[in-house]
Amino acid sequence: MIYTESPRRKQITQQVAWGHWFALANIFMAIIISSIYLFSTAVADTPLSFVYMIATWFGHMSFVTFLVFVVVLLPLCYQITNMRVLRAVGSVVSAVGLALLAFDALIYNNTGFHISFSSAALLRSETQVQVGAFSWLQWFYLSLLFIIWLMFQLVIANAIYKRMNRLQRLRIGPYITALFVVCFVSSHAIHVWADAKLYTPVLKQDNMFPLSYPATAKTLMARYGFLDLEDRQQREELQLQGVSSRFTYPPKNVFCSVNSEKKVVVLATTELVSSELLADLKPNVFHLNTQTSPTRFFAQLQYGIPANLILRTSSPPVMLDLLNAFEVPNQTYNVNASAGSEQNPVEGDDATAQWTNFKDSAMDAPSGLYLGLLSADQLAALALDELSSKASVLVMAQDSESKMYKLYSNFIESEQASTNEDIAPTVMHEFECFAEVYRFSTGQALQQPSRDWLVSTVGENIVYFKAPYLTEVAKDGSYQVTDIRDQSEVLVDIDTNMLSRSIKHLENFSK
Repeated sequence: MIYTESPRRKQITQQVAWGHWFALANIFMAIIISSIYLFSTAVADTPLSFVYMIATWFGHMSFVTFLVFVVVLLPLCYQITNMRVLRAVGSVVSAVGLALLAFDALIYNNTGFHISFSSAALLRSETQVQVGAFSWLQWFYLSLLFIIWLMFQLVIANAIYKRMNRLQRLRIGPYITALFVVCFVSSHAIHVWADAKLYTPVLKQDNMFPLSYPATAKTLMARYGFLDLEDRQQREELQLQGVSSRFTYPPKNVFCSVNSEKKVVVLATTELVSSELLADLKPNVFHLNTQTSPTRFFAQLQYGIPANLILRTSSPPVMLDLLNAFEVPNQTYNVNASAGSEQNPVEGDDATAQWTNFKDSAMDAPSGLYLGLLSADQLAALALDELSSKASVLVMAQDSESKMYKLYSNFIESEQASTNEDIAPTVMHEFECFAEVYRFSTGQALQQPSRDWLVSTVGENIVYFKAPYLTEVAKDGSYQVTDIRDQSEVLVDIDTNMLSRSIKHLENFSK
């Protein structure tokens, strides 16, 4: 008996074959587009990490693209009978998918995170200013660009369909498939080994590509008893201790001039202060002070970087160093340091003299920077109304009613939330030094804030603020979220994209 293939079955076979070749063409396009991720990440600095990067690049992007084909396009090959409609639908799906990949790559290049449902709010806040500035002409060009991209997909789909017989004779499909499978499997195998050995050059690439979830030793090897998790944790702690001693400050050279005629007074206190005392100054909504130690608090105001980085450098603060280079008068005062230590106390007259000298200079000097950490009584002793009329003034204090830190000023117009790291760049901006802030600080100049979220550290914990929630993440992964409006702990899921963005922000600076 002779069995013949039905026309419909033959058509389905042809459509599926076309779909495979069309998916292969889109895999190559996805690989080309995703090269943006490679240029947005630190270059692999070891042979193994380079091999892992290439294997992940080819293996992961081919897997994701083929997965879209299997989930979306393959079922349509069995449902749609008109080949023209199938090619059109496939082209639309591919054009939209690759456009989203390109958009995600650009977002990752600028922000360090990928598009997801949890990052939607953050993405909207980051892009609303740029998108709002688009004119109708720019929207037209953007739409035209997508139409051109869709037409290119249609050309590829039709070209593959017309050359199906010639492509089938090439018989290169199994070799290409084998290459991508080897890349995919080897990349996960390398990552499992790297996770077990804490091989940082490989592990730091974990967040490079979208939808990437590499296998880990903790989930694979530990399950079958091939890895001692306690031993791994001890080695991880030793590795972190070894890395923590290296930090170059400032990480980039700072080039700018200053206006030597400006006068800026920065005052802070760790004690409760009545809002009536600061009635002449405008408060912001929230100031993030992560330091309970007055000494570290005072150092943070000068350096504009997290306290754990200050401990790893012996260089002077860029802010004071720059002012000294231009011979701009500057003076600092710390009420705690003026009292001396228990072993070497400063005599009462000397402590009084230091305070009197700082107070007179801050009130009467025509120009310069005067930075002081005061007691509440010393702050009350200053004539802030008079001082505000002849200087740019910043005051950080705890409000006696809300118990929250706030930043009070007479020259910052917005109510932007602030942190200790913002003070140094704000002061330098007020002295008309317009160097890029990322060169010397993790903060931002509050006269022209570039983001509405804050990040800092408390010991080894990361703290970030995105209104109205303040989140502190411990080293072991536990976290606490506080609503600053009533200082209550709230049970909400952690914003992992915001955490990733915060870590990348600190990481990029420290490198």
